[in-house]
Amino acid sequence: MMSLSYPSSVQLHRKPSAQACHFRAASVVLRANLARRGVRQIVASADLGSSDANPQPPASTVPEQKEVAEDTTPETVFFEGHGGSNVELAISLALAATLIYAPLTLQSVGRRAWLKYKFTNKRVIITNTSPLFKGEVQIKYSQLKEVRTAPRAFGAWGDMVLFTKRGERLELIGLEKYAELKEYIERCMYTL
Repeated sequence: MMSLSYPSSVQLHRKPSAQACHFRAASVVLRANLARRGVRQIVASADLGSSDANPQPPASTVPEQKEVAEDTTPETVFFEGHGGSNVELAISLALAATLIYAPLTLQSVGRRAWLKYKFTNKRVIITNTSPLFKGEVQIKYSQLKEVRTAPRAFGAWGDMVLFTKRGERLELIGLEKYAELKEYIERCMYTL
């Protein structure tokens, strides 16, 4: 049996898995795109093994911020809840026995377990606590251009899409009070 010996200057490193590389690359691209477009994102320190939990994008990609007078009104919470409605979760669990609906059931359970929505008088905050991607996205109402909703299951819950002035869209799925939230966001958009 022959053994291989390496010179002392050679260091052997274990190659990371393809899945870890994919998630790390997707996370970096997402952070860079959001930072370039002016959307604030806070990433937790356990970000798939990266050494810098919240790297700063290059100065050339960050848009210059205009000096705006600080709003002194306190931030009040209008709605705070989890992703996914109770009706959606119940229907998904009832249909989980069918193999066709099983992936949708997992998606519904994941939204319910890991997504948190918070609507305040100044911004929308979406927090993701998934083991694969931990992060928070905050969008001020002044950055929004349009809000669209779509009812699901005869209006038992609905989905909402927030369009920003820069052309991005943010989808919020499974909101029970989607009509009230749409009215509230539009009121806040036009009063700020």
